Formats: sequence, structure tokens, C-alpha cells
Amino acid sequence: MRIRWCLLAALLISVLTSCHAVTEDDAPVTETVFSADVWETSSVTDTYQETETVSGTPETVGNTLTSSETTNSDTFTSDTGTSAEPETFPVTETDTVQQSAETSLTAPSTQTEAPYSETSGTSAHTLQYESPYEPGAYAVPSRSYNAVNFNEQKGVWITYLEYMSILKNKSERSFRQSIETYFGNIADLGFNTVYVQVRAFGDAYYDSSLFPSGEQYSGTIGSGSSFDALEIMVRAAHERGLSIHAWVNPMRLMTSSQIQGISSAYTIKKWYDSDELRGKYIARSGDRWYLDPAYDEVTDLIADGISEIISNYDVDGIQIDDYFYPTSSADFDSEAYASSGTSLPLSEWRISNVNKMVRKLYNTVHSANSSVIFGISPQGSVDNDYNEAYADVRTWCSSKGYCDYILPQVYFGFNNAALPYSGVISEWSGMVGNSGVKLVFGLAAYKIGAEDSYAGAGGRSEWIENNDMISRQMKLAESLSNYGGVALYRYDSVFNPDSEVASAVSNEIENIEK
Repeated sequence: MRIRWCLLAALLISVLTSCHAVTEDDAPVTETVFSADVWETSSVTDTYQETETVSGTPETVGNTLTSSETTNSDTFTSDTGTSAEPETFPVTETDTVQQSAETSLTAPSTQTEAPYSETSGTSAHTLQYESPYEPGAYAVPSRSYNAVNFNEQKGVWITYLEYMSILKNKSERSFRQSIETYFGNIADLGFNTVYVQVRAFGDAYYDSSLFPSGEQYSGTIGSGSSFDALEIMVRAAHERGLSIHAWVNPMRLMTSSQIQGISSAYTIKKWYDSDELRGKYIARSGDRWYLDPAYDEVTDLIADGISEIISNYDVDGIQIDDYFYPTSSADFDSEAYASSGTSLPLSEWRISNVNKMVRKLYNTVHSANSSVIFGISPQGSVDNDYNEAYADVRTWCSSKGYCDYILPQVYFGFNNAALPYSGVISEWSGMVGNSGVKLVFGLAAYKIGAEDSYAGAGGRSEWIENNDMISRQMKLAESLSNYGGVALYRYDSVFNPDSEVASAVSNEIENIEK
């Protein structure tokens, strides 16, 4: 009830002051506490499974929710999977945000429970995972923290867009007050997991020796901060009984001008400054640079970054999202492909590279702390996963050693012409089967009350005409035998909505709470 009153108050304030909330970017987060499964893994082969190719993406203090403005603009791949027309939203970077699709892995499970305790924390159950493999090249000293996770994840994503209003140029006290309000709202909604963005563009929203400080600390990448945002978020989450997963974009980097402005002490800057390695270890697509997973040196850097997080913070999970290969153009990695000596077609070679990286990250997570879980949040369209991102989601869902949970971004309505929600979640459920991989569905809270421009005639207005889209999607997902939870994209869309959709969001929340 408190959330609904807050939203009604926010709506009234918004109407009076003509403020507007932040709109969407990359997607770039539960109720009953559970004991999680232990995933057993054996040696994993690097085989690519042939697949069909089918054409087809405020600061808040106390109980007050205030609307915030931004000037970012991100482009989303069409929901239909056939049209490349982008959805655009008023936000500060221009990025291509691919729609989500789930992936998962096989694995039997066992479990043990232990009481969770932390200073001023609430009681819960601690999940204790046995190490699923013999520590290898990516092993780091094991951390004693026992991660807290839930059999049914009910999560919310906190993105760098939220940081624009609660972190950028803010004091430690201000950020702490805001994030405590954020996490309190999420817990009050009955959700139990937060996915917080800790690396969006080869940067860091934590104390890192490998990556420069994120832009939303002070407005300039690499400028640093007097406080550690992730440390504050971890403590605030655990004090409220929430599980917290550190969300990393593994390959996406900065623009040229941004990289030029960071210290040469950072590896990505060294690679950018090198005539030999620029265009090799880091490659350009559009106005942005990306890490190329064809090289061990590159995937080692990504893995080391994850080890750094787990070794220094009591996070409960690591999640990577759908930013794998940014383009299907052969120009992106033509040199790497030519020098690889492979006989595989380019698409299969890229898929093999991503598989190697994902497996390395999985092993890194469990080596650093065997109780921390590793998840992947791919596009919801399986065809787009293969054809655009070179993400082998079928293998991840059905083979050991890739992930502990798969969280496809199923940002489609029931009446979407090409990708209706019910059909998409059934497809993912079939791919996961009884593999032991947790299957969690990402839902498009940002579409509540808005026109779904690329859903086709039948689905264009369903998010406007219905105030129970998310609640119905949650119920349908719960009916699946291998259901493992849902996640809402993103926080501001639920708790700081734009004034034009605030009433619809309030009604939707009321239905979720029933």
C-alpha cells in the first residue's frame, strides 16, 4: 500500500511540476527464501550445436519518489525479430540495446541451508554451493562469504540510468539514502533480488584497479569517487534480506573520446593506444569500441574483472547481459578470423568464441566463491541471439558449465505478431528442460501504459488497454514446471514512472500485489 500511495503522490507532483521520469536503456534485477541447488559439472567440450536460422530486444529520500529527467537515447532492436526499426527513448548515450532471450544449462542439484546473519541484517537462508569443478587457470583465493539466493528470483534491474539521478555528483550520504529507499521499495513489493549495474562500458561502479571509475560518479569516466557505490549497495541489500547480483556488460566499451580521456594505466587504454592492438583486442562498431572475445588476453581481462568483484564484495551473483558481438559485419573481426586458421564459418567461429568466454566466466565465478551463482540475460528472441549476438543459448540451456540461471529478456506482449509472450516462454522452457538451470523471465515494465510500436497491429496498444500485463505474464510463467522467477526492467519504470504512464503503472502494481 505504501508504494501505491507514493506513486499517487508522485503522479500529483509530476502533474503540478511537469517533471518527467527517466525512460529506458539497456537491459542491458522474491518472496520466499530458498535453498538453492548445487550444480555439478564435468568437463565441457567446446562444441557448437547446429541450430536453425530463422529471421524473426531521483534521487529519492524517505518515502518520497521524485521523477527525474535525462537526455539519454538508446535504440532497441525490434520486438518482432524481423524488423530492424529501433525503438528510441530519451536518455544520454546512443546504444543499440538488443531484446532479450534466455539461456540455461543442465545440472543436477543438492542443497544445504545455513542461517544468514549480517550486521543489522534480517534472517534468511544462506545458500552453500559446492565447487562445481576443480579450480583452474582462473582460480583466485576462495572467499568465505556464503551467498544468499532464492529458489524463485523476483528481481529488479538497477541501471546506470538510475545512477544518473542518485549517484552522479552526489555525496555518499545522498547516495546511501537513495539506494536504501530503492531497495526498501523493491522489498515492499515482495521482490527479493536486485541486479545492479557495476560495469556498463568498460568502467566500474566499485573500487577497481582494472577498470576506470564509471561516468555516473562525477560526469567523467575515470575521475574517481570518494566512496564505493557497490559496497553501499551490498550492505543496503543484505540489511533488507535482498540478494544482490553484480551485473556486468562483458564486451561493450566506451567511445573513442571517452577512452582517450582515461589513464594509460588501464589495460583498455593501453590497447587503444597501441597501433598493433587497437582494432585487434578492441574493435570498433559504430561509435563505440568492444572487446573481441577471440583472444585469450581479452577474456582473461573480463574474467579478472569478475574475480576482482567477488574477491572484494559480498555479492550473491554475477550476471552478464546480451552485449556479445555488436554486429554481423565481417569487418569487425576480419583479422582475428583470418589468422585463427579455423575451418568454421564466421558465425560458428564467433559462437565458439562466446562459448569459451562464457565458460571461462562461469569457472571464474565458482573458483572465486563457490556459493556465488552466475547468470546470463540474453535477448528474448532465440533467433536474434544466434544471428545477431552469436549467443549459443541452446547449448547454455542444455549443457553443463555455462551458467547457473538463464534470464531471457522476454519484452513481448501477449499479442506480439512475431514473438507472442506465451510462445516465447514455452520455447525457453523447452530449451532448459530439466537441466537444473534456473529459468527466470525478464519482463518489460518500461512498456506499461505505452504503445508497443513494433509489435504489429494486434499488439500495438495492448500495454495501453490493459493494466495487468505484467501480473498476467508473471502468473503464466509460474505455471511452467521449470519456472525460476521473473525480473522487471527497470527500477524507474516501476517506482519513478513518467507522468504520462504513472496511473497505468500504479494499477499494474496493484495487480502485482494481489
